[in-house]
Amino acid sequence: GRTRMKTKIFLNLYDLSPANDYLYQVGLGFHHSGIEINGTEYTFATGGIFETPPKQAPGARFRGQIELGSYDGGMQELNQALDELRHGDFGPNNYNLIQRNCNHFANALSWKLLRQRIPPYVNRLADIGNCCSCLLPKAMLEDAPVGGSGGGSGQQSGSTRSFAVPTNATMQRAGASSSNAPRQPTFSGKGHTLGAPSSSSPSGSSATSSSNNSSSIFSKLASVASTTISAATASSSAGNQASSSSSSSQENLMDRREKARKAALARLEKNSNKQS
Repeated sequence: GRTRMKTKIFLNLYDLSPANDYLYQVGLGFHHSGIEINGTEYTFATGGIFETPPKQAPGARFRGQIELGSYDGGMQELNQALDELRHGDFGPNNYNLIQRNCNHFANALSWKLLRQRIPPYVNRLADIGNCCSCLLPKAMLEDAPVGGSGGGSGQQSGSTRSFAVPTNATMQRAGASSSNAPRQPTFSGKGHTLGAPSSSSPSGSSATSSSNNSSSIFSKLASVASTTISAATASSSAGNQASSSSSSSQENLMDRREKARKAALARLEKNSNKQS
């Protein structure tokens, strides 16, 4: 029979913070990721699923590429998987920094095509932060750290149509001008680059606010991660101390028993000598 073509899948991994140089060593990190297939990178952010040039996420430092494997088929199977995800958990309004981010999407796409998950450390901080997500403002969780408001045009994956992503900044501009005014896309610039600057983008305040929000969340997650690591270290240390204490107590008990045995033997020998 005819052999089906195989298509390779790569995970492109980015650093969102210089702290990754230290966190990476202990299996943690603030990461952005995308799935690269046939020279196009697919990722998820505020507004839905997008395709971008590979290894070019602005505001993030490219760390490396991991080959995940190969699936049977080509673009037809890929577009089907993307459509299922787009109409499932990764729609235009589903982004959440902690519970449904770009790394969750990369993991879901990899699973659909390969039945294989991405490395756990890529999204481990978000999994840890999920325990305190209820304490964070909703607006902070809905802003993707890679991407932002801006002008230009972009392309949503699986389609050649242009898209418009509703963000806080664009909705404010639309309300100020007209309810029928076109919304500006989050992903913009030449080649559909994520968050590329544009001359028509609004000045400073919105971008600064989004950056501060992301930094604040990263700080909170880092604090949670640090607390978790410290707790694990303290638990291990306490276990060692308890083990040492138990061992010391056992030795003292044996010493006392030996001394008592020797004293009893001495008294027995002394009484025996008197009787003789």
